[in-house]
Amino acid sequence: MPKKSPSEAEAKLARVLEYQRALAAFSRVSGESMDPNRLMQHATAQVSALTHIGRVKVLRYRPDQGDLLVEAGVGWKPGVIGRETLGIDHASPPGRAIQTGMAVAIHDLPNDPEFRVSGLLAEHEIVSVINVPILIDGQTWGVLEADASTPRCFDEVDVGFLTIMANILGTALKRHELGRKATDALTECARLKTQQEIVLSELQHRVKNNFQVILSFLALQRRGASADDTRERLGSTIDRVHAIALAHDQLTQRDSSGAVQFADYLRALCANINPYRESVPIEVEADAQPIPLDRAVPAGLIVNELVTNALKYAFGEEGGTIRVTFCVEPAIGEGCLTVEDNGRGMPADAAAATSGSRGGGLGTKLVEAFVSQLNGRLEREPVDRGTKVRVCFPLAL
Repeated sequence: MPKKSPSEAEAKLARVLEYQRALAAFSRVSGESMDPNRLMQHATAQVSALTHIGRVKVLRYRPDQGDLLVEAGVGWKPGVIGRETLGIDHASPPGRAIQTGMAVAIHDLPNDPEFRVSGLLAEHEIVSVINVPILIDGQTWGVLEADASTPRCFDEVDVGFLTIMANILGTALKRHELGRKATDALTECARLKTQQEIVLSELQHRVKNNFQVILSFLALQRRGASADDTRERLGSTIDRVHAIALAHDQLTQRDSSGAVQFADYLRALCANINPYRESVPIEVEADAQPIPLDRAVPAGLIVNELVTNALKYAFGEEGGTIRVTFCVEPAIGEGCLTVEDNGRGMPADAAAATSGSRGGGLGTKLVEAFVSQLNGRLEREPVDRGTKVRVCFPLAL
């Protein structure tokens, strides 16, 4: 190979430096949040300006169609961009680049027996072409192609410049694709969340309506009952159903995740247990803690039974105070409910039942059943006056 003259070497070096500056600038531009079509158009304009080739295009490979679509370009007649396609067979210059994954440079395309001149190139009187594949994750996304109307010999500097330009473009297109997928995923998550909230709201609304129907039916039965014992039992049943309904109300108003703000629930529950007994106020002190609905309901029913029992049996005409507390032990994931009163206390047999032995009334049996449902433990703590019952249970199963 003959040595190049100093002027030729200097010209080549100047071209290399110009290509490097252009690649650095394009790399910065590609890092911006530019629309892919604008970015591809910018890339073809830069290649055209630097190589002094009038026609440049970006072709996107369409596996489902088996062709290459002109996505962007400069120097082409109207109607080419976004419409014209080229083949991917071995005789097609861009097709050869797709198949081999390598650059394809042709000096005299019309007279090269290995390649076919497409109608698009013939119409624009293309003589010399260079195609470099655009890769994304090792897969060929498309082709960057420069088409000259006059004979042009593409050397290693041209091939290197176009290859790097195509690689930068591929990386930018991949980044945009990932961003689009992330945005689509967030949009889909938001849509599903909204749909879930609508379905849950409708379900909760229907549950609330069902509770109202049940409470109305029980109230009707209570009014029609002739025996005092029957009316009392129906009244207790109404209180228990109402305790469950209140938990669902808290769930509807506060949270769509299936958790109930237990402190608010306790206050609402105790405020609705015999609110006309002014001589026996019910004080509630509770840590702010959301707990699952399947934990809140049995815990609330325990409070309902214990408070109702205290209202019925613990006080005379002088009245007294009932105190309900709830505290959380975060270290062990446990909640503790305490119901205490300063009344006359419980009879020995009732106290034994509450502490866990067999026997006792329906209310005592229900409390034991709810404690068992919570996998908790029931303790009756000794006090100077009145009664104090403590129930501790895990906040989650």
